[in-house]
Amino acid sequence: MKNTSVPQKLQTGFSFDEAILMAKLCKQIYHIFQQDDGCVDDTEIEGIYNAMYCSQGWEFAHSIRNDDTNVRGFILKKKDAHLYTVVFRGSILTDQGNLELRDIATDMKWDLVKYGSMTDPKIKVVQGLFLAFESVSDEIKLFFKTLAGQLKPRDFQQLNQLSPERQLACVTAIANAGSIRLGIDFEQQVKALIKEALVDGEIGNNEELEQILAVEQDALLELEAVTEPLEVYVTGHSLGGGLAHLCALALRRSIKDLYLTTKVYTIAAPKVGNNSFAKYYNQQIGERMSYRVENWFDPVPNLPLPVPFPLNIFAVNGLKIGELYLGNCAPVGEAHGVIGLGSQSVSLDFGGALEFLGGIPFPHSFDTYINLLSEDQQRWQQFWRPIQDILGVFIRGLLQDHGAEVQAYFQEETQALKRELDEIKSEIKALNNSSQIESSVDNGQNPAAENSILHQPLSNISGDNKRGV
Repeated sequence: MKNTSVPQKLQTGFSFDEAILMAKLCKQIYHIFQQDDGCVDDTEIEGIYNAMYCSQGWEFAHSIRNDDTNVRGFILKKKDAHLYTVVFRGSILTDQGNLELRDIATDMKWDLVKYGSMTDPKIKVVQGLFLAFESVSDEIKLFFKTLAGQLKPRDFQQLNQLSPERQLACVTAIANAGSIRLGIDFEQQVKALIKEALVDGEIGNNEELEQILAVEQDALLELEAVTEPLEVYVTGHSLGGGLAHLCALALRRSIKDLYLTTKVYTIAAPKVGNNSFAKYYNQQIGERMSYRVENWFDPVPNLPLPVPFPLNIFAVNGLKIGELYLGNCAPVGEAHGVIGLGSQSVSLDFGGALEFLGGIPFPHSFDTYINLLSEDQQRWQQFWRPIQDILGVFIRGLLQDHGAEVQAYFQEETQALKRELDEIKSEIKALNNSSQIESSVDNGQNPAAENSILHQPLSNISGDNKRGV
């Protein structure tokens, strides 16, 4: 993958460089998790990623997984910068050579349910996406809380209520983030304990998990909060795009703006919630900080399907036909449209064992989106380059022809500004002198006499005057 430049600090507005990079990371996550050996310890995934992609400027920081919901993702760290990216894998049809039904079931759970513990019951999200993200939300939030220096004792107390699998995922997330903050000594100590806990092939040993938690708690609760906000991109393709929207919102809700800034790029993401949710999301994430890249020929961004006319007149809150739910969902963030079916070079890759190369137009493929974004970027560059060249020549010509006039004008303006500042200083000094005189008169003193006394040597002042001074 060609190195794509991104700023060290997140900036508002759409960027082709950022969007293309996020689309390429979405492609990488499908390929990387094809190497998954099924073990809850994803050290092999980290090694494979760093071996294949480390030269591109990003390091593997943490693996996100839940085997019950088949959610996969990872967190990357930009080398020599506090810049991170959370990437979610989309739907797959095969996993380790078997037909994968869990992602299909998630995609089809379109019922609208209440979004967490919101006080407004009208804010609702798609059930399948909500349950999928909630299955991994704990480890993601703990990872960034650790980085931000925002861990509290209650965070460790709440871990005791989780299943052994989720406890392990969370202590691993804390360990990976703690290693970034505290360095190699902490990493070696905690990673050795985690490895020891997995040696016997089970993760239900409470004593081993408690020992890991005790080490982490002693070291990390004393961490100082970061002085500058962590910069975090959040992205995903297809189903992963829906998870990315929920992830960005969860981070904003759990970590204060002072410590974390997020920017979202989703590729071919479905809709996540209803109109009330969309308004809440846009308010929390902020303007020009969330973009969904959508191909006009791709049907997935239109899901879940709306209630058709004229049934929508009567089914205001949605319509359920058997297991299929049709609801009034709204997109979040801002749309960036691309148009194309996919070229001969596009691969139709569903992960696992199923992959078709070229010859099949497939507008939902991540390769299609990468190609279309790259083509659009080239067109914009070709469009703007002549304009920039003309403007550059025009401005240089103006400076050459009227350089002396421009310089004289700015010198005159500078001198005028200096004179105004001198006048303001004189007025302030006069006001200070006037206030001092009025204060002396109000106290029954003679300002002139007092001034003469203050300028006499101490030896010439009488005893009474000395006491007065």
